[in-house]
Amino acid sequence: MGRLSLFVAVLAFAASLYAEEPEVSKPLYNTFSDEEEMAMGRSSAEEIEKTQSLLSDATVQAYVEKVGQRVAQASRRKELQYHFRVVNNPSVNAFSLPGGYVYVDRGLLDFVETESELAGVLAHEVGHVVAYHSMNDVARRWLVDRVMYEGQKAGLLNDQQIHDVLNQYGGPALLFVDRKFSREEENEADLLGLHNEARAGWDPEGLVAFLRRLIRVGANQDIFELLMRRHPLPEDRVDALGVELKQIPAVAGWKKNSAAFHAMKDRLGTLPPSPPPVKAPS
Repeated sequence: MGRLSLFVAVLAFAASLYAEEPEVSKPLYNTFSDEEEMAMGRSSAEEIEKTQSLLSDATVQAYVEKVGQRVAQASRRKELQYHFRVVNNPSVNAFSLPGGYVYVDRGLLDFVETESELAGVLAHEVGHVVAYHSMNDVARRWLVDRVMYEGQKAGLLNDQQIHDVLNQYGGPALLFVDRKFSREEENEADLLGLHNEARAGWDPEGLVAFLRRLIRVGANQDIFELLMRRHPLPEDRVDALGVELKQIPAVAGWKKNSAAFHAMKDRLGTLPPSPPPVKAPS
């Protein structure tokens, strides 16, 4: 093989590696079973729904559930029991809990322009679940708690020292909604979401288009503040996702839109406006 041919082959091999979906494995310190994770997610969902008002429209809820389940069943952790719910909140936001509980604010449904954008957002949130992001955090916190307990029992640490360490580490373990994912976790969820959306049959350009428009439109609007705080979107992160997208071979059958999506948008337009979001005290 000539040098030029070898160089081209190496580039092609590198490109194929770059386009591969990230391999996810549960770290050794995360000893929680899937059943324990789902139970933790269910308990957290019950608490959240005591304070968050779900959209009381069965048609919209059923549509989002259908899209979400299709994305979930194409994911690398399809054995979990996923739940997709719409919060009656005008903010453009989405978040996931351990075990497969995904919440989408009504404002995000108003904001998305295509079904592939919505599927991309749901695939990103499922990506956090697939990669154990929240549960790894719980496991790390539990490990620190355990070490502190054993240290106190052995007389190596006093109550004040334990209190100081836990406060520095991050406080209560189950604050999933307000948790900020790391840059690495967001990148991983992006890539998992991109490949997951494509495998589920939607054009993965939807996720990239959504993020780019979010940066462009949302930079100076208060309604995007919550999402941008939880999911920082630096330009280079989205640019990298766009590069990854180019490495995925296009499929003729990918969906971008559907009659059901337009029916959902029309239905939203007939519903009373959601109440304004309650601002947290400063």
